Amino acid sequence: MFRYATLLLMALAISAQAALVQGNLAAGDGMLVTDTATGIDWVKPFLTRGETYNDAVVQGLETTYGLHYATEQQVVDMIDNYFGNPPVGSPGSTAGWQDVEDFFNVFGINQNGNCGSLPCPRTQGLTSTLLPSNPGTHAGVGMIQVGTNGWMIQNNPWPDAGFADFQMGSWLIRGDSAPATPEPGTTGLIGGALTFVGLLLRKRTRAD
Repeated sequence: MFRYATLLLMALAISAQAALVQGNLAAGDGMLVTDTATGIDWVKPFLTRGETYNDAVVQGLETTYGLHYATEQQVVDMIDNYFGNPPVGSPGSTAGWQDVEDFFNVFGINQNGNCGSLPCPRTQGLTSTLLPSNPGTHAGVGMIQVGTNGWMIQNNPWPDAGFADFQMGSWLIRGDSAPATPEPGTTGLIGGALTFVGLLLRKRTRAD
């Protein structure tokens, strides 16, 4: 009996696992990624690559789709939660290379160029976080591979105007960071499973 209860709880836990789910911002564009744990919809920075901070193109997207900039911490938390808590800063690591590869498979590559003699595909996005030590900049966050190593780029001060670059887009989101409320059916399943386990424990205690 206890074995079945344990299996039931494990199945429920697996079904409730967080995930990043690919979707569309506009019809068929594949530019939206939904975090099922937080309820946040992330727009891939590829969509806004080459645009400066909150320029007319970005403002149009914000107005049309109800988007706003993510904070630097929100981006870092999302990357850490889903992509192996990658190393921050050069030279990174070989494990970090795979973390970045997994990230690219979800969010794409903004720019696929070279760093010296080595290929260095990279994707960065601007955030709402100001960097007081660098007036007129906002923090960029992203991922990069150089040779066989990869790492997360963080606290990258990026000029707000006059410096567009295809490696840099914007981290635009819809929703907030509050945990998503469980579906009524999911809540009922979890409650039923816990009740079932409680009854089994009570029955076993009486038998002892």
